[in-house]
Amino acid sequence: MAGTSYQILRLFNIPAFKENQVFRRKLSQRVKDAFQTAASSKSQEVETVYKSIMKIVPQPVVVVTTGYYDEDRKVWNKRGMTCTSFTNVSFQPPIVSMCLKIPSRMNDLLSRTQHFAVHVLANHQASFGMTFAQHPSHDVCPFESIPHIEGKQGVPVILGSCAVLQCKAHSMHTVGDHNVWYGFIEEAEMSYTVKNPLLYYTRSFRSVGDEIFLQAFEDATLPFEDWTHKSHLRMAWNYIHELGLEGAEPRIKSGIKKYNQLNKDKVQQEYHETITMFYIMIVSDAINKMPQKDHAFEDFLHHNGHLLDKSLMFQYYTQDRIFTEEAKHSFIPPDKKELPGLPFLSSR
Repeated sequence: MAGTSYQILRLFNIPAFKENQVFRRKLSQRVKDAFQTAASSKSQEVETVYKSIMKIVPQPVVVVTTGYYDEDRKVWNKRGMTCTSFTNVSFQPPIVSMCLKIPSRMNDLLSRTQHFAVHVLANHQASFGMTFAQHPSHDVCPFESIPHIEGKQGVPVILGSCAVLQCKAHSMHTVGDHNVWYGFIEEAEMSYTVKNPLLYYTRSFRSVGDEIFLQAFEDATLPFEDWTHKSHLRMAWNYIHELGLEGAEPRIKSGIKKYNQLNKDKVQQEYHETITMFYIMIVSDAINKMPQKDHAFEDFLHHNGHLLDKSLMFQYYTQDRIFTEEAKHSFIPPDKKELPGLPFLSSR
């Protein structure tokens, strides 16, 4: 009977039928929206869990190099990059793969040379991984400061690595904004004296260079000669940029103390509370004044080159005030110039 009434309403185009049709369309749309929302939520959940998994999976730090000798200009053209997408593909034949962003000069050079070397860095080569994780300068060749030789087909081979694979390009295909290169391994070498590879965890949205640096700093495997004033700034910038001033302060202090303790035979100046707090506040203030919230450490230094001046502290403190036992063990305010962030200290 209900079906017959519905047919009559439809036959005579009665408003009740039209309202029913509108209701059905709205209900159908709501069901579709619900499914789309559920699918979107599921996708976000998968992405979140995937990122969490990758944070606990250690990955070797790999540097890929290529190059050739330019006969016309009589110069070497060499490139290197820290790669986070290296993996083995086949054992028979021996083939590995890695990804290169396009467009990039590294991809262009590899397209020309068709040869590359993969280096599994040792845990004392963190600075190499950091160097090749940066955008290369047109003026400076990073290989000038890195011990290497010309290997097969003139490809740079970095010395002291845990392992080196010299490869000939097997094939390449494009996926999104990257080219996936497959390499046939022509030569493989593994060190029997250097056995501890440099590992890192993708713990945040930091660059791979910063991940490598912080991992080496926290593990105290960062070579002491690389623990420079610039490295102190980089460490502070990373923690403050990620955790904020209050969250970063204990991490910075405990990290410095741990590193100093494990290198006590090399450290010339013991931990100094006032100097540490001075740079924490100065770096935090500089971060807050950056034109963009999301920026790289190199951009930060470009805008704040004054932080590289080791005498900056003496614009705020006299030597008689900063080099005292009291200043060494507890923070004391400056006596020459007001320090940014001092209200934070007084509020604690």
